[in-house]
Amino acid sequence: MANTGFLSVSELSFDGIKNNLKSYLQAQAQFNDYDFEGSNLSALLDVLSYNTYMNSFYLNMIGSEAFLDSSQIKSSVVSHAKELNYLPRSRSAAKAQVVFTINTGADTPSFVTIPKHYTVKATSSSATYYFSTDSELIVYPVGGIYQSDPVYVYEGKIVNEYFTAGTDDRFVLSSENVDTSSIEVTVIKSISDTSNTQFLKAETLYGLNSNSQVYFVQGYKSNQYEVVFGDGIFGKLLDNGNIVKVTYRSTNGVDGNKFSDFESSVNVESGKYTVLTTTNIAAAHGSEREDIDSIKFYAPRHFTTQERAVTKDDYINLVRAKFPEIKTVSAYGGEDANPPQYGKVILTLIPNGNIPLVPDEMKADIIAYLKSKSITTEPIIKDPEYLYIEVSTNVSYNPSLTTKTALQIKTDVINQIKLFDETYFTDFGNDLRKSKLVSFIDAADGSIVSNDTNVRAVYKIAPRKTYREKIDFSFSNALYRPVKYPYAVGETEIVRSSTFSYEKDGVIYNTARLTDDGEGKLRIYYTSPYSSVNMLETNVGTVDYTTGALSFYLKAYDYISTINIYAKTNTPDILVQDTKYLRIDSSLINVNVLPYSQWLIFNILHL
Repeated sequence: MANTGFLSVSELSFDGIKNNLKSYLQAQAQFNDYDFEGSNLSALLDVLSYNTYMNSFYLNMIGSEAFLDSSQIKSSVVSHAKELNYLPRSRSAAKAQVVFTINTGADTPSFVTIPKHYTVKATSSSATYYFSTDSELIVYPVGGIYQSDPVYVYEGKIVNEYFTAGTDDRFVLSSENVDTSSIEVTVIKSISDTSNTQFLKAETLYGLNSNSQVYFVQGYKSNQYEVVFGDGIFGKLLDNGNIVKVTYRSTNGVDGNKFSDFESSVNVESGKYTVLTTTNIAAAHGSEREDIDSIKFYAPRHFTTQERAVTKDDYINLVRAKFPEIKTVSAYGGEDANPPQYGKVILTLIPNGNIPLVPDEMKADIIAYLKSKSITTEPIIKDPEYLYIEVSTNVSYNPSLTTKTALQIKTDVINQIKLFDETYFTDFGNDLRKSKLVSFIDAADGSIVSNDTNVRAVYKIAPRKTYREKIDFSFSNALYRPVKYPYAVGETEIVRSSTFSYEKDGVIYNTARLTDDGEGKLRIYYTSPYSSVNMLETNVGTVDYTTGALSFYLKAYDYISTINIYAKTNTPDILVQDTKYLRIDSSLINVNVLPYSQWLIFNILHL
């Protein structure tokens, strides 16, 4: 008899597959009036459907992992990136600048040698972190004191791994915490012949021949790296029996940041001399390894760059690939600068870690690297322009919905605001959307009923003390101007600074502030111990309420760290240009948590 049934292949769900099988069997004459639900055949259909469903799911996952865009597993993403000659960024070690002082006692040697990878340690409440030099130091006495020049020490333990060519199929580094910038490769001829050659890292095949003593680094699985050598055409081919020694730094990344106290636990010169370590610059620039989304985004763009710097995207891709210490990069042509700088490209960099500016040494390294990739354009690095945010929020909660205290909820709210900062402010030009911030605050605890949140833009300045300096900057947003007439001193100002010391006629005023007058002029006044407000300068500059631009002269006598200049924008959101970097200042987060009944009274009293 002819088979009148057919199987549909459009269904991928378990129930859909089972119903298709059942419909197919019901169409057969031998199964007329057969009760599929009440028979053992129903269990067999379940097994067939489950097997078909699992195969469909498995094949779908295989198909997804076959392409960079749809891959979900990091090892697949790393493999696709390798095809595009992209090396996923590793962890980057935090580094600190220190000075070594050697105590030689009664000895007066001509010099003292501090060996390469000399290690000092820093201790936190939970762990000990090790920092080491990356080169040998020769210290000569000056005035009888053996003190080194400032030198960088890098966080992480030094690891040596050995492989044998011809025996080991692959040279895969065992640690997942490798800082790839620290990898050094030495090839030893054999066990019996310990003569060795230092191999250099190669980025491309350009300029290589069969005798080039180079190695390559590529990603392996999820977070590991593999050392690869030439094939005898591009790069020297290793001989069987050659021993490969790979030295690298295994680092804790961001956990190494902020340390400033280091202890030298090992003496030098065969243990004869003790070493004192003094810190010039605290540890910074430690970073985490590159995640899946970042690899997906940058791998194809790195491929289009082709190791040359022509477009602004080329500059961005080259810097991010070569310098893992850099968190994000903005670049634009000199013709767009003010004033124009033709023939140049301006880069602005945000480093990883807790220091907001890139050190001068790193800037020089980046410029030298980019010049080697460009023929006609000169790269220039400009310090980033940060715009900060002050967050003040009154949070109401229902005590019957939580066992937490108001103080615990306050801590949770502060952590949520910091999480919002880390989530949304990751690149130049990222804007503040107040509605999203409010939702983050509400999500801090299930007992939170509502929150009344206000934000202000904050610009930080650090002028030279006792010098009269011209200061120009812009909030890049229209400013909130509820009244449009000159207001009295101390009345609600649109622009208002933190306090600083100001000198006039030989008298120092420690509570001076810079404010606006309501008509576009900036002035300076101070507050007396009796809260009276006294004018010092009536016109030191201007403010444009439409654009948010300020221009003024300031001769600050003294201040702590920075002078903060606050302004409320005309809209709840704060929008920034691609050249500005927006951050929430954790020191300017103000949270007030009250039970809902008290919160209502508080708001009624403040209407």
